[in-house]
Amino acid sequence: MATLEKIRNKSVLLFIIIIVALLAFILGDFLTSGRTYFGHPTTVAKAGGVTVEYQDYQNRLAQAGEQLRNQGRDYSSDVLTQNVVQSLLTEQLLKKEYDELGIKVTDAELTEAMTGENPHPAAQQMIGYLAQQLQLPEASGRAVYDAMQNPAKYGLRPEIGDELRKIWASQEQDLENSMLNQKFMSLVTGLFTYNKLDAKNFYDDNATTRHIAYVSKDASSVADDEIEFSDADVKALWNSQKANYRLDEETREIEYIYVPIEPSQADRIAGQQVVEEAISALNETPGTDAVASNTRFVVSQLNVPASRITDNRLKTFVAENEVGTAKLLSRDGDSYTIAKVIEVKQGIDSINISMLRAAEEVNLDSLVDVLNGGETFASLSDGASIMGQDSIWTGLEGMGVDEKMKSALTTAATGKAFVYTDTVQGTPVSAIYKVNRRNAPVNFYDIATIEYTVDPSQETLTDLTGSLRTYVSNNSSADEFAKNATEAGYSVLTDQVSASSTGIGNASDSRRFVKWAMEAKKGQVSPMLQDDKQSYLIAIAVTDIYDDYMPYTSPALNTQLTAQARNAKKAEKLMSDYTGKASDLEGYAKAMGAEVAEGNVNITTPTLLNIGFNESALQGAIAAAEQGKLTGPVKGNRGILVFEVREVNTDNRPFTENEYGNRFNQTFGLTRQATPLPLLLGKDKVDNRSLNFVQAVGE
Repeated sequence: MATLEKIRNKSVLLFIIIIVALLAFILGDFLTSGRTYFGHPTTVAKAGGVTVEYQDYQNRLAQAGEQLRNQGRDYSSDVLTQNVVQSLLTEQLLKKEYDELGIKVTDAELTEAMTGENPHPAAQQMIGYLAQQLQLPEASGRAVYDAMQNPAKYGLRPEIGDELRKIWASQEQDLENSMLNQKFMSLVTGLFTYNKLDAKNFYDDNATTRHIAYVSKDASSVADDEIEFSDADVKALWNSQKANYRLDEETREIEYIYVPIEPSQADRIAGQQVVEEAISALNETPGTDAVASNTRFVVSQLNVPASRITDNRLKTFVAENEVGTAKLLSRDGDSYTIAKVIEVKQGIDSINISMLRAAEEVNLDSLVDVLNGGETFASLSDGASIMGQDSIWTGLEGMGVDEKMKSALTTAATGKAFVYTDTVQGTPVSAIYKVNRRNAPVNFYDIATIEYTVDPSQETLTDLTGSLRTYVSNNSSADEFAKNATEAGYSVLTDQVSASSTGIGNASDSRRFVKWAMEAKKGQVSPMLQDDKQSYLIAIAVTDIYDDYMPYTSPALNTQLTAQARNAKKAEKLMSDYTGKASDLEGYAKAMGAEVAEGNVNITTPTLLNIGFNESALQGAIAAAEQGKLTGPVKGNRGILVFEVREVNTDNRPFTENEYGNRFNQTFGLTRQATPLPLLLGKDKVDNRSLNFVQAVGE
């Protein structure tokens, strides 16, 4: 009874503890994942009043990945995810614009684009392909649509109609989107067009070349201690260019240590010994038995004539070595390739044949008589019950041809058609063949290539992980992380990441590490992290967090701005030192300790003579200068310039408003190929939540 009484007395306390624990669990999950209990757990991204939902994102991601795989293209899944997010956001924003502007594609427009005399270019490829595959009498949208509605009319199976409807509906949707976009871009493009002044200025800038004589003095001629320079100068320059550094989303400044997981020197010595022992064993045993039990050796075999060996090293090896010989063919870093000649035998490299297949009810023997009487195989083909082809070159040896078939084609009399019967899964299958020509027998080489890669040993991996784990444990703040790295044998790299970043630096498959950085606090250091493929280790420190603008204190930006601001100060000193010091170029050349140079200047050229890149103030001064008049000194980004325009040349190209207006539009206007997302966003920011759906570090 006493025990029960104690439980009753403490029941309220236990209840409170349980409630607090549940709340802590709920809040903890909310704060870490950000996608449960509150908000919109299925939203991947939002911007400008539209959203990308998880199901649409997953469907598009799977579709895009499948397309790339079918094309045999390499792609990074991290890059692909962000391309999909941007693509879906753009589509949603465009749909919003279409609705607000009243842009529509009517049923009549869509029908004309799919089945008209001149189908829309976006539909032509699909129509041509389907017409060819279905063997329709004409390659038109009308014919494909009719076959979809009446498959029996064209001798097609009924289910073909259902398959065509799916393809047709998908193409219609894609085409409607394309036509909507065309209308929208035509409308928007019309807003960016030239006026008479634009056309004339474009002519003046592009058709006019000015030949100048000049003297320049570079800012590097002024020592740092000759000017007063401070952090305030850098900040002032940043303020003057602040709009250039606006951020579309929160950005984190990070430092990181990247350690590739590579074999140690001891691993490489051991690996080389394994390869040498394998070569010795391969030379003493038949085939590739010597390496069969070691899965680290990857064996591939070829059975080809010398003419079909594309690797010159392998071709030389085969020519110079006897059967049974194994040697090291190549070494590329930690990868070895061994080659061995297994067998050499004679065979027919290629043979020219004609063939014909027919439905069961067709008498093949009667067709043989007709063919041997002079008819061609192709002439007997009706595309339905009889299908034949003349004069096909094919290989026999090393092509996977059945031995029975190979024997029949090798021994058959040339120029005589014959019936060949084989059994496929218990059913006799017959066809007519005729051997037209055979190439002379050649040597076929049965060659084994054996790949071996030296991998890091477990001991090496343990050493690498242990060292980095110890380092981050002993240097758990961002300040310590970078300060002590060199002494510990590590190099610290820098990067800036956001929710839209596909990864960190050149580290592959590192988006989940971006997730860690975006969820960490300023100054926090990650534990030792490893990628899923065990190809590298990484540790990250978050050194700063930026929101609206990239601050001038950002290391990479600060370095750039500091150089610009210091050069500007030095250029100001040069202006003070030399303004009014002479009345002609020769006088300025003497005062500056330089020589008079000459060159041609076009205002649209990004590089100005040997002075430097992006000197817009100097190029503008040259364009505005009066011919024959001394101008300057003029302050540039990297120094000062004194010049005289000696000649103005337009190459006798007349000004035509239409021509140069159109060229202005092409250069400065919005083209149909322009990425519309920045245009659609305006001042809005992208709220990219896709990191919520990335596996967290440690999960």
